[in-house]
Formats: sequence, C-alpha cells, structure tokens
Amino acid sequence: MTGFIEELYYGNINPNVKKHIKSADYDKAMKTFCKNENRLMKKLSGRNLDLFNALVNASDEITAISDVEHFKLGFRLGVQMICDSLVFNESKIFRDVTDE
Repeated sequence: MTGFIEELYYGNINPNVKKHIKSADYDKAMKTFCKNENRLMKKLSGRNLDLFNALVNASDEITAISDVEHFKLGFRLGVQMICDSLVFNESKIFRDVTDE
C-alpha cells in the first residue's frame, strides 16, 4: 500500500479538482443560472455583450480565488487540529488511567 505523500506525488490526489455533490438545490441553481445566462447572451450585443462576458469572467475569477483561499484555510485548520492533538500534557491526559 502506498502512503499519502506518494499518492500526492504521483498525482492521484487532486484537491483542486472540483467534485460537486449533486443535490436538488444545486441542480436548480445551476439550471437557473444557465437559463438566465443564455437568455441574456441572446438579448445582448456589442458593448453590452462584452460587458456581460467581462462580468461573468470576473465572477469566475473571484470564485476561483475564493476556492483557493478556502482550501488553504481548511488545510491550515486541519494541520492546527493535528498539531493540537499531538501536543498534550501526558500527566493530565492519562491521569485517570494511571491513578488506579
């Protein structure tokens, strides 16, 4: 069995790959977004269409940046949790076991 670090090295762990859990709420929101985006693209032309596309692209970029920051925060919190669980005062943790 390979370890986590080897799996990461060989590219078998891809935390940046988005996996959306399909749910009724997600599907409904995505359908609404796509429907309205398509309707707007059909109604707009020229400079207005360019502005709309710039807005959508900026929104996508904001989401991508936000996703990275949320991942980093979650990773840091996980590491902090691991560190906190490894640093402890043995006399307090095992007091109940050794007092018998």
